Amino acid sequence: MVRIKVLDEATANQIAAGEVVERPAAVVKELVENALDAGAKQVRICVYGSGLASISVADDGSGMSPQEARLAVLRHATSKIASLEDLASVITLGFRGEALPSIASVSRMRITTRRPEDLAGTELMLQGGKTVGDCETGCPSGTEVRVDELFYNTPARLKFLKSETSESAKITEVVQRLALAWPEVSFSYQVNGREHLVTAGNGKYGDVLVAVFGRELGCRFLPVSWQRPLLSLHGFLSQPDLLRANRNLQYFYVNKRPVRSPLLSDALQKGYLTLLPRNRFPAAVIFLEIDPSEVDVNVHPAKQEVRFSRGQEIYRQFLAGVRHALRQAGSPELRTLTSARDPVYQQDVAHPTFERRPLTSVCERPQQDTIFQLRETAPAGKTAPPSGNLTLPCSPETIFTGLIPIGQLAATYLLAQSGAGDLCLIDQHAAHERILYNSYTREIQEGRLAVQEVIPQTVELDPQSAAALNGSLKIFAGAGLTFAPFGHNTFILRTVPAFLSHSLTREDIIALVETASENSEATVLLGEVLRLMACKAAVRAGQPLSREEMTGLLNSLAKTEQPFTCPHGRPTVISLSAAELATRFRRR
Repeated sequence: MVRIKVLDEATANQIAAGEVVERPAAVVKELVENALDAGAKQVRICVYGSGLASISVADDGSGMSPQEARLAVLRHATSKIASLEDLASVITLGFRGEALPSIASVSRMRITTRRPEDLAGTELMLQGGKTVGDCETGCPSGTEVRVDELFYNTPARLKFLKSETSESAKITEVVQRLALAWPEVSFSYQVNGREHLVTAGNGKYGDVLVAVFGRELGCRFLPVSWQRPLLSLHGFLSQPDLLRANRNLQYFYVNKRPVRSPLLSDALQKGYLTLLPRNRFPAAVIFLEIDPSEVDVNVHPAKQEVRFSRGQEIYRQFLAGVRHALRQAGSPELRTLTSARDPVYQQDVAHPTFERRPLTSVCERPQQDTIFQLRETAPAGKTAPPSGNLTLPCSPETIFTGLIPIGQLAATYLLAQSGAGDLCLIDQHAAHERILYNSYTREIQEGRLAVQEVIPQTVELDPQSAAALNGSLKIFAGAGLTFAPFGHNTFILRTVPAFLSHSLTREDIIALVETASENSEATVLLGEVLRLMACKAAVRAGQPLSREEMTGLLNSLAKTEQPFTCPHGRPTVISLSAAELATRFRRR
């Protein structure tokens, strides 16, 4: 029979740590937020071994007296909350008393602190949550918390962490989010002794944007300023031609607290309306100021999520603020964004927008006399078609043997007749993607991928993307893309696969790098890179093809192992049988 019992203090602390300290990035977040709440003007973060070896956060804030330092490592001790009612109006960041004792329970911690008015400081040493040292020491005013051997006494936790590159990228994201919210604070962030981010602390948002995103991206944001009865917005939105393949560069703050909010993210996406291509996302740094009683910040153990009491109204007003910023940009390319009857604007009338422009190529694509390798007959392979509602034959032999190209539809789809009299429609881009992807994969596996040196191109990245790329240099090199670090989150692209030497734009390079931010596993990342490269090198929709090129594409597609879908899973071919055509034309 199971008996109810009270847990010992060490076990209770480790359970609390599981709620707040799930990974090294959470430790950095809690310690930096405590430093900001202490009034720091300078914060220095040093990380080694993705945070598992060592994390150090030092600040020049108010510091603590010896008595306060001893209380700070006790559970439920805090200077921010005195009663239950205070939770409804809390505006500080690190109000939870569990943070320091929870971190201490799964690490070896040292706290050094001194108030400006004190002659000497205090040093506390903790191990596994227990105080093993308490002495007077000389130190500058402020506080430094050093966390060594994180999770040393909870090895099971280590199994759930990702690669060192991935964990470092998450720490970088935390520091970026906090630095963007506090331009008046100087941040210094180092990883394994190398400087990753430095902000001036001069209070200028523009300087922080450049420090976080790099000069190339940081200067391409539009200001947001929007006041309504329920909320006020300020911050920055990316120009519609500054888009990304993910939401990594979207930063939302509620009363200066970094949060993740599907509601705000969806409103941001909708605010751009038709300005965004499919699966592309804007960058944003938006601060939402709202009455603290209208938002619950205590719904998530790490305070990363919030809940609004009037979510629909906030969504509507936030959306209106985004659209207002876009139409107020003042660019000559602005056109009508929405109808003047759009309810989210109420009294607003004019709604200009951006005209989407094609990307500017770094290198122009050359004219190609022969795109595909031509063959007299199409070799047959054994591949089952994908499931679904498409009318497809059961094997490549049935559809590709004797396939004769008839022509092109809209310079995008090939029309062909099979030996059985079936009509086949082939998406030329999807088909060429499949051909190239299989070819590149085979060449890499066999170690014969041809690479070519290019005129060096510099690519400036935000710190998070730079950290992800820095940890994936060997993987990219294996795919023929050689990046060399050039200092301060800048890299030089020196080589590319031979098939991409004339079709890789700067935006393509950024898109390739973004795959490293989303995928930490080597095989997954390599597959994503190959898929993206195949897409960039494949013949485009709208490109006319000669009869010989059509024949070569069909023959090459038949030779692949998965001819019925492109590497992204889209179908390459749809067929209508002769019998179905006869039925539709009532010939039978």
